[in-house]
Amino acid sequence: MGMSFVRKFARRVIDTIPIVNRAFLASTVYRRISESEARTYFATHDGWQSKSCARRQEKAYEPLLSDLRAGHPRVDFTVAAEAVRATGLATPSLLEVGCGNGYYREVFERLTPGLRYTGVDYSPAMVESARLRYPGVEFGVGDATDLAYSDKSFDIVFNGVSLMHILDYPRAIAEAKRVARSYLILHSVPVFDSYETVYLRKCAYGAPVVEMVFDRQTLERQMEEAGLRIFKVWPSISYDVVGMVGIHSRCVTYLAGV
Repeated sequence: MGMSFVRKFARRVIDTIPIVNRAFLASTVYRRISESEARTYFATHDGWQSKSCARRQEKAYEPLLSDLRAGHPRVDFTVAAEAVRATGLATPSLLEVGCGNGYYREVFERLTPGLRYTGVDYSPAMVESARLRYPGVEFGVGDATDLAYSDKSFDIVFNGVSLMHILDYPRAIAEAKRVARSYLILHSVPVFDSYETVYLRKCAYGAPVVEMVFDRQTLERQMEEAGLRIFKVWPSISYDVVGMVGIHSRCVTYLAGV
């Protein structure tokens, strides 16, 4: 019996027991839903606001940050840094939208030294955690669809793995473009190469949330309609929902100019 079979079997067993999977796995209990169901579910199940979700996210990323400090960054960390370097800006100011616990501040500090980082998240629990973890760094509470920054406030706006959770993502893209002086990076965005956008509900770090896997053509058209020019696209961390949807998905990172 191979180890891959054992891992798959263990995952299947854990995934059938809600109390167990919410306690041990970062993302579990996926269910495909309609767009209207996603909006209703989000209105009553906004798990990102919970302090337990913030604590579990911080705990989940600690091994990854330890590997980063040891010189072994995960692929999505290296892709984020490569996208920043591809701008050609020596010491850019960067706003991370959807910063969570602020761990990308440490990623950039180690992989793109000189970058001036600010983080914003709509969850007060996440921002509180980020401020405790990285004292002296600017973190604020704010909505990606209504950013409290003036036009062209930052050289780069970096949406780090949060676009998939923002149901009004066209407005979030437009706001990011407004606040960016030069570039927008949409990082680790889950996409289908040739399939409609899918809405899912799941437990993330034990908390109920909704997310989207985008139709790539629709997403890129939305970026273009917002006035963005896509310069480069990188493959990022693996994220395949074929088990839930029946269609393979993947994550990509976009560098776009404003």
